[in-house]
This record gives sequence, structure tokens and C-alpha cells, in this order.
Amino acid sequence: DPAVLRYYYASKLGPRLDDLDLNPEEFVDKVNSDLVGKVVNLASRTAKFVQATGLAEKYPDDGGLFAQGAAAGAAIAEAYQNCDFARATRLIMELADRANPYIDTQAPWKLTKDPAKAGEVRDVCSVGLNLFRQIVVYLAPILPKLAEEAGQLLNEPITSWEQSQQPLVGTAVQPYSHLMKRVEKKDIDAMI
Repeated sequence: DPAVLRYYYASKLGPRLDDLDLNPEEFVDKVNSDLVGKVVNLASRTAKFVQATGLAEKYPDDGGLFAQGAAAGAAIAEAYQNCDFARATRLIMELADRANPYIDTQAPWKLTKDPAKAGEVRDVCSVGLNLFRQIVVYLAPILPKLAEEAGQLLNEPITSWEQSQQPLVGTAVQPYSHLMKRVEKKDIDAMI
């Protein structure tokens, strides 16, 4: 998938003229860690639990995570405008690094075992999917295909930067299908 190569190169590109090296091991690690392990993981661990109910009608309390992400939008946009793609991707991954522990702590896969906690599951998953969507809006200049697929998953196309500033509520969630697969070193070796 050329999108993962775009991400890798973007994570290396700064505003100055510098040589770039493609390190296959680093490429595999970065894509699998950042995109699969941090970003797509947010959707894969939450979407299936709200497929029947959709997102919460009112955005739940998330301890300020969405607001922090919205506030980071200006710095991310500035990094893009200055062609400092490495800084932009670093700032975006900081958001993913804050979002994943929230999902780990809330553990919706455990909450679903108790039918009395259905509302809590919906709230946790609504937060997780909104943080995922916010991150994908910020990644859209690099990964337009992922943005398109995220828009389909959440029943609202990602069309503007401003979508990172308001949570999405009350919409249906489509069945989750893999948004990105892990890069395998053996596939890179075969290609080379």
C-alpha cells in the first residue's frame, strides 16, 4: 500500500533540504507502531461495540482528550504549512499516544460482558471513535484513503480540517472492516 510509504516519508520530511534514507526495518516498525498499533487500533477496538447503537447522542466526558486534540490543530496546521511534515506527524502521534491509554483503561471489551454497562460501553466507544476521527482528519493530507475509509465507517465523509474541532455524535457506525494491515518484513524483502 503506497499510503504507508507516504506516511513514512512524511514522518522524515522537515522544512530543510535533507537526504532521506529508506531503512526497511525502521519503515516496518514505524508503520506498524504508529498507523496500525496506535491510529487504526482505536477504531478496531471500539467500532464493533457501537455498531448496533451508533455514537452517543451527547459527547461523553473524556477528561479533556478531545479538547486537547482540537487545541493541537493549530500547531499541526502550522507544521503542514511550513512543510515540516515530521513535526506534524509527531504532534499527531502524541494525540494517539494519549487516546490509546484511555481505551486501555476503559476496556470496552470487558464492559460488554455486563449488560447493565451498555451505556458506558457506548460512551467509551464514542470517545474512542471521535479521537480516532480527529487524528485521521489531521492525517488526511498524508493519508487521504484512510480518511475516506474513516468517513465511511462513521457515516460522515471527512472533508475539512474543521471537523477536528467538533466531536461527531448520534450517527450510525458501519461494520468495521480492516482499515490497514501490518507491514511484514518478508514482503519488503521480496519487493526489494
